[in-house]
Amino acid sequence: MKKKLLMVLLSISLLPTCVWAAETETEMWEEPAQVSEYWTEGSWAARSLNAYLMSITDETSVDYIPVKDRIAVFDLDGTLMCETYPFCFEYMVFADYVLKNAASMPEEVVSVAEEIVDASGGEKPDGMSTRQAQAGAIAYKGMTMDELANMVDSFKDSEAWGFSGMTRGQAWYKPMVELFNTLQENDFTLYIVTATERNIVREIVKGTLDIPPSHVIGTEYGYMATDQGEAADTDYNFQPSDQIVFDGSYEGENAKTSKVDAIVREIGQKPVLAFGNSSGDLAMEIYTISDNPYRSIAYMVLADDELREYGDESGAAEKAAGYEAQGICTISMRDDFKTIYGENVTKKIEK
Repeated sequence: MKKKLLMVLLSISLLPTCVWAAETETEMWEEPAQVSEYWTEGSWAARSLNAYLMSITDETSVDYIPVKDRIAVFDLDGTLMCETYPFCFEYMVFADYVLKNAASMPEEVVSVAEEIVDASGGEKPDGMSTRQAQAGAIAYKGMTMDELANMVDSFKDSEAWGFSGMTRGQAWYKPMVELFNTLQENDFTLYIVTATERNIVREIVKGTLDIPPSHVIGTEYGYMATDQGEAADTDYNFQPSDQIVFDGSYEGENAKTSKVDAIVREIGQKPVLAFGNSSGDLAMEIYTISDNPYRSIAYMVLADDELREYGDESGAAEKAAGYEAQGICTISMRDDFKTIYGENVTKKIEK
């Protein structure tokens, strides 16, 4: 079997990324599948991922990747956890916090929170990502990291809007979490690279994903010491009585090519696997599969399930064609996920 597998891999090793994955024929599935529990029988995405893991972990394979170079990057919202109803976790925890404390919030911050709630279940308003991030920086000004963590933890325990049977903190795509864990079992080092503020994400992933806080890369808000006043960081020495709090500034959204910049700056080597779900992840995915010395693959998760989720089948099909034209593979929530959140979770609202 090993010899037969090696011959198959050698014969397809020079094919483009998604063609290579598609050409992994059925004889390769005689080995036990590693990604299977939450994936449909015959799932193309699961088969391609299993074939990839078989090839890059086999020291006799031309595609073998040493452990030190097994790096994978994941977006968060819409890739690993719920984004479609009403919006991503960060938007909703922000809106919940601001509206509960509206009396002490600037009018422009409250306005953004109200805009998010009003748009629930519909299209995300143009420019919302930037407006929300800017408003979030102001809303959390003076908050310590522990206070932020408590805010996020409390919201994780709240009901997931639009669904019955789960809290917001349970709204993870089970097949993608299985994949995340499987990569770790195959000696991959994993990073979350997201447009969500990184300290919020560090708290979101607790209890679900086993990664260190340093492996969460996200949008940055500014910090200051509590007794720093107007002094610049370079002119002030942290004191024992100080705590670090948000200073109300916004360093820019970690999206599109900013994600590539962050990978270069914080990881220092090119990933071999990348997973995303939107145009904000496209640069990271193209970077991963371009001029990579190792066999590399990028996948986009398609929100195309209209029965179990708030997907858009026709819109997802159009996006899939564009992604695949650039050598990026796709994962269909409708076709590849045996379950999304678990069998006891259902939609509340019909579109």
